[in-house]
Amino acid sequence: MNDHLIGIQISQFRKAAGLTQEELGEAVGISGQAVSRWECGGAPDVTLLPAIADKLGVTIDALFGREGSERVDVVGRYLCSFPAKERLDKLCHSLAGAERWICRLACA
Repeated sequence: MNDHLIGIQISQFRKAAGLTQEELGEAVGISGQAVSRWECGGAPDVTLLPAIADKLGVTIDALFGREGSERVDVVGRYLCSFPAKERLDKLCHSLAGAERWICRLACA
């Protein structure tokens, strides 16, 4: 296994999520410089892997480059695209729309 793979994966997933190194670091309780070190060939402490994967919206397997390991988290990514104070309102609005859609299918 490529020793640098996890850093490459973190970098790619971080950029795809639209996060800076500082933002990812802050989310998992470390510095942006530590994230930079991972992406340049280091590796995070194993205890940080769940938090990193959660913040990036992937599985731990994805961080190691295992095929088919990305999580389908469309709703979570959609909600995270809004400021935190708007997320509950957006979720309620989406659920109400889903309820109407389901009722139309059931009544058809």
